Amino acid sequence: MDFLNQAFAQISDMFRSMTPGARLTAGLLLVMVVVSLGYLFTQQVSGTDVYLMNGAPIPASQQAAMEAAFAKAGLNTYEFEGSRIRVPAGQKAAYMGALADAKALPPDFGSYITDAIENTGQFSSSRQDEQRMNAAKQRELAQILCSMRGIENAAVLFDCERRRGLNAENLKTASVSVKPLGSEELTSQQVSKIRYTVAFAYAGLKPENVTVTDLNGRTYPGGEDIAGTGPESDRLGQAKQREEALWKSKIENLLSYVQGAIVTTYVELDNKRVSHTDKITYGDDGAKPIPIMSKEESDSRSSEGAPPAGPPGLKAQGANGPATLAMSRKGSSKSEDKSKSEQGSVINTKHEVTEEFPFTTKLVKVSVALPSSYLAGIWKQRNPTEEGAEPAEPDQAALDTIRDEEVTRITDLVGALLPKPTAGAATAKDLVAVSVFQNIAGEPIPEPGMAQNAMAWFAKSWSMLVMVGLAGFSLLMLRSMVRGTVVAPTPNAPEAATAEGETPVDESESPPAARLARFSGSGPSLRDELSELVHEDPDSAANILRTWIGQTG
Repeated sequence: MDFLNQAFAQISDMFRSMTPGARLTAGLLLVMVVVSLGYLFTQQVSGTDVYLMNGAPIPASQQAAMEAAFAKAGLNTYEFEGSRIRVPAGQKAAYMGALADAKALPPDFGSYITDAIENTGQFSSSRQDEQRMNAAKQRELAQILCSMRGIENAAVLFDCERRRGLNAENLKTASVSVKPLGSEELTSQQVSKIRYTVAFAYAGLKPENVTVTDLNGRTYPGGEDIAGTGPESDRLGQAKQREEALWKSKIENLLSYVQGAIVTTYVELDNKRVSHTDKITYGDDGAKPIPIMSKEESDSRSSEGAPPAGPPGLKAQGANGPATLAMSRKGSSKSEDKSKSEQGSVINTKHEVTEEFPFTTKLVKVSVALPSSYLAGIWKQRNPTEEGAEPAEPDQAALDTIRDEEVTRITDLVGALLPKPTAGAATAKDLVAVSVFQNIAGEPIPEPGMAQNAMAWFAKSWSMLVMVGLAGFSLLMLRSMVRGTVVAPTPNAPEAATAEGETPVDESESPPAARLARFSGSGPSLRDELSELVHEDPDSAANILRTWIGQTG
């Protein structure tokens, strides 16, 4: 505590001994030092820059809204690195707050539909609610498509034509515009995935009514490559691309241990449609027919003639005539029998049906290119460099031996994966071509020199340097003012010296000469000077004595 009290007393005495202008200057310098230190701690001590939202990728369609939010909030120390935003670590909260205030934060899945439901007006019509939901669904689908691999931006438009009539069906169509990454074009798998994603988001929308536009390539009209429809040649080409991509992926996975290998595949497809082939084989010669049906019919008929009649005439028919004895006689009879039989039989047969499917793989050819650095790496692995020795380089003969071994091994691996060829090649290995190419390493990017690094660091930290320099200058000024002392003039020094019989000292003599005269005995003593100072200005003398005592103590 004594040390603090002494320091405070010294500062207080020093401040009282200053002139009003010196006091104002010292106060301003002290404020400048405090401000500079505060700026350094708040802006620079927090660390280096960080990525906003933990480095999550930001779609290009949302970056413009974020830049507008930052400009509105007066934040301009950010930097876009691809799809990420780098901001100062100390201002991360300010940037997030600016995005939240401007509602420019990247939306989550379902946020557009949730907002549409929450913002439904109490007096809005059902038609307006439906349009609002369709608009939210379109933005939601665009966000889902942008999250797919290889897609940079997407937009979805939906329309429905309402038809009148009892059995009329509404016509629903959709148009999707997609911007793939860079200059890449959409594959057939991506087009099919986009169509089904959009189609099943709307009830009653058919995939063949969804048109996909590749902003880097062609347009895929609705009805193409859906459920086996579309032009035959186009479906064949897309099926060929799918098969080639499938085989290429399989072979690349198989050769993933080869760094820098290039794989190319060629697939031939059978473009026949579904066909049936019937084959009938008859039984052996002399084989008996096989009865499969037997039918018999019979018919019997009989007939009998009428007996002979009595005598004709009125007398024979009259009444009260004499009885006569009639002769009993039978009529003639006749019978007839008929029969009919039918029998059916077939010859022993064999029925076979062969069904062929369209776009089946007929032939797969593969080309594999190996980098020469891969062969050199194998040689170095087999011939490690001893510790302290210079690394050796392989000769051409050793590289040729390794090349033959690797070509044979890769040919066997890939050939075992390929389907058995139908014609033209004896084995699948005959369809594999392996070659070696000389990979030329690109020129290394020159590292920046010391001057460039210094300029880059100065451009980034110039504000810190300015504040440090200003704070240092202020401290130096304060130090010089604190160490300075007020020396009162020595009045009537010649008269006092003459009165005591000593040699007077010229006032124009420099302070070093006066001090030398004092020690040599020719000038006034220090005691005399202090006595005169006390007589003329007691307060200043007291302050000087107090300061000396404090410094020596």
